[in-house]
Amino acid sequence: MWETVCYLIILILACYGIYYLVQDLFRLFRHLPGPPVSMLVVMRNRAVDVEYLMRRLASWRKYQWVNLDVVVVDDGSEDDTANILRGLQANLSFRLVTLEPESPPEHPFRKDRALLTGLLYCHNALVWVVDLRKLPQGLLAEKVFRVFFCQGWR
Repeated sequence: MWETVCYLIILILACYGIYYLVQDLFRLFRHLPGPPVSMLVVMRNRAVDVEYLMRRLASWRKYQWVNLDVVVVDDGSEDDTANILRGLQANLSFRLVTLEPESPPEHPFRKDRALLTGLLYCHNALVWVVDLRKLPQGLLAEKVFRVFFCQGWR
C-alpha cells in the first residue's frame, strides 16, 4: 500500500514539474508587447496617395509588436487631403490635427509649426516622426510606404 502511495506522489510531482516546464518553454516563444510608441505623420498636399498610405499603415499596424498610437497632422493642405483624412478617420484608428495654411513664416521657429503641434498630441515617450512634406509630390505611394513603414519595428 505504501509503495502505491509513493508511486502516486512521484507521478503527481513529475506531472507538476512537466506542467511548469511546458509553461516556461511557452514563455520563451511568446512575444511580449513592446513599449508604447507614438507615430507622428506630418503631410501637406498628399491627396493623390493619402488614402493608400493610411490604409496601408492600418494593415501594417496589426502585425507589429509595439503598441502604436498614430497622430496625423495636415499642415495646411490646399487640396483635398484634409477631407480625405476626415473620411478615413471613421474607419481607421488615428488622431487628426488640421492646421490652417499660413502666410510665409516671420519667425524661424514657425516653419516647424506642424511638427511641434503634432508632438503636443503624442501621448507616449517614444515618438517616431514621418515627415511626408519633404518628399517630392511625384514619388509613388508604394515607395513612400517601403521607406517609412516597412523599415520600422519587426
